[in-house]
Amino acid sequence: MATAKLTEEVACAWPGQFGSWAERAPDTRSLSRTVRETPWRLRPPTVDDVRGVLREAARHRTPLWPVSRGFNWGYGSHLPARNGSVILDLGALDAIGDLDRPSLSVRIEPGVTQAALHEFLRLNAPDLAFNVTGSGGGTSVLGNALERGIGYCGEKDTDLFALEVILPDGTAVGPSPGRHHRSRSHPAGLSTDALFFQSNLGIVVGARLRLRVRQEAEDAVILRGPFEEVVATLKGAYDARLISSPTHLAEPGRSRRLGQGLLRHLWRREPTPQEVARIFPEQDSYNGLVPIYGRRSVVNAAWRELRAGAAAGVKLQRVNAGTLAQAAKWLERVGARHKAARLRAYRPVLAFMWGEPSDAGLTSLGAFGGNPDLSGRGAIYGNAVSAVESGEARRAEAIVRRHWAEAAFTWIILDGRCMITVYTLHFDDADGPAAHAANRAIVGDLRAASLPQYRLDIGTPGAPGAEAITDRLKAAFDPLGLVAPGRYES
Repeated sequence: MATAKLTEEVACAWPGQFGSWAERAPDTRSLSRTVRETPWRLRPPTVDDVRGVLREAARHRTPLWPVSRGFNWGYGSHLPARNGSVILDLGALDAIGDLDRPSLSVRIEPGVTQAALHEFLRLNAPDLAFNVTGSGGGTSVLGNALERGIGYCGEKDTDLFALEVILPDGTAVGPSPGRHHRSRSHPAGLSTDALFFQSNLGIVVGARLRLRVRQEAEDAVILRGPFEEVVATLKGAYDARLISSPTHLAEPGRSRRLGQGLLRHLWRREPTPQEVARIFPEQDSYNGLVPIYGRRSVVNAAWRELRAGAAAGVKLQRVNAGTLAQAAKWLERVGARHKAARLRAYRPVLAFMWGEPSDAGLTSLGAFGGNPDLSGRGAIYGNAVSAVESGEARRAEAIVRRHWAEAAFTWIILDGRCMITVYTLHFDDADGPAAHAANRAIVGDLRAASLPQYRLDIGTPGAPGAEAITDRLKAAFDPLGLVAPGRYES
């Protein structure tokens, strides 16, 4: 399917009619150091304005690139897959409302950030929480879920339902009375929501988000030890249903970067390697984090079973908001400053377990002011899906390291069946072209090894073999190729 080429005359013309919410030639810097020509950025204040943009784009055959906040770190941020696309920034659509306690859900728009939703619940429903990610307080809750981001309570796409979508022809798609009920994600008959996750078939302008009731006990379990033994311990715990939330497992290289970044954030200065090693002695081991929620007696019982079933060489620790604060104060009183600094530095990361968003997870990227796009070095994220087997994870790791030596790894174990190897290619700006070439080779080798991607960066096409259905859907929904051409297409 061909998309009309954007001419220089068109690029300079129609977006300017939208006045104050049209920005000419926006900043194109991103963490992945991808380069794209983006003539305009439009930030419509209302859904009707989004429709107006679509009408003009159709009239002038101009492709649009919708973003919720544009903070898709390491996967391309706000940049389009192809040159010449006008960025459609939905960040001004930031309403939160219609909190419905019977269904434990709330309506959100694309511009709603993790920090904003957390504050809304703190003021209006402090007994409720949502599934946070480590992507930063300023990132979009809806945008992350549409890309199937992974929070500390599970995959984000399972939290989102009743999507409100504007199709490229201006038609509105959404929940309707008599067909949808808030207590259930799917209606009777065809459920259209799935069409708009990781796709370019329409523009999502609203949805309902599942919430959860805060529990009597919300503990974070920390596991440390050799990789194979930690994975085996977790596999047994999932199979025995002692844990149900995802586990985030970091390799030593990732742990060192995170420890350095956390101390930099805490002290507002650059820590020395000796300080990092002294305060984070576990930096030479693999470190996992997983939450356990429930009644205190149930969580205590699960904790005892976890410890009893741990493989040799695996150390376990658990903390919660109360014990963490008490321990830090006590350590300060007895003069154990390094141990106290460790707890205070780690606190924002551990707080992900009990539903507090922060920018702490971005510190390993050297982010300035919570914006990794402004970091001193570039980074490309990638991922591979496998079974929960250490051998499969090592196979994916070996493929990545064969193409890029300076890579860092995190493994996310979703449940007892599925594990995702998440890799980061760190590079100096001058090495950006080589890093992107390496990533293309990595993706090809992973696919050939039956280790497919969980999600794609903007420069990676959809997997071969998907053309038949994706091309037919795109032709039916978007015959002019207006919405995010090249995204998730083969």
